Amino acid sequence: MVRITLGGEQMEGFTSRGPAGHVRVFMPNEETGLLPLPVLGSEGYAFPEDGNRRTSRAYTPRRFDPHTNELDIDFVIHGEGPGSAWASAVKLGDTAVISGQPGGAYAPETEVDWYLIAGDEAALPAIATLLEEMPASMRTFVFIEVLNDEEEQELATSSQMHVTWLHRDADALPGGELVTALRQVEIPQGDGRIWVSCEATFMRDLRKHFLEECGLDRSMLRTQGYWKRGATNHTDHDMGDDD
Repeated sequence: MVRITLGGEQMEGFTSRGPAGHVRVFMPNEETGLLPLPVLGSEGYAFPEDGNRRTSRAYTPRRFDPHTNELDIDFVIHGEGPGSAWASAVKLGDTAVISGQPGGAYAPETEVDWYLIAGDEAALPAIATLLEEMPASMRTFVFIEVLNDEEEQELATSSQMHVTWLHRDADALPGGELVTALRQVEIPQGDGRIWVSCEATFMRDLRKHFLEECGLDRSMLRTQGYWKRGATNHTDHDMGDDD
């Protein structure tokens, strides 16, 4: 993963609406290599209505410092796709274009006894922001699949955290180790919640496991497919609740 810091006076007023939110990062035109820039109008910044489609991808704001107007965004480098290509080539001083205020934040239920939180690299920034919101009274059971131990990160939390890092083979699809591990997890006692974000097909597998095999109520689950193998720009709102 690569962490990119965005800054400048136009970041002033940026606010985080909670953990696991997202902004959209706009990419250079694939044909021309040029980055389309919005223009300032009476209602703020907007792209010109020229009929051209803007390529963008959604990412979690990892950290924002209002004193320096700096925003950190973590990118998964996976060898293909506009987001990965841009993050691999961006240089100090380059211009970036992002959407306005973040959306899609998740509000943890901090009064429950425990949280089971799981995901792959694509969900790692969101997982980190979730853990930062957990109180000291919370037990958190965290499962994160990455390529190897070099991709593990320090996770800051006040909660009573038990973290398991899962490593996969270099040619394996991300998510397989996560599914295997979560299928073997014994659901903790007490009132708890489960938050899982990963590849969409694996997400549905796990959602079905928790609902049908474990007999959990839907209200305990927050599942989201951050990406889907074979799909380009998978929908941001795939929660798996259509099954």
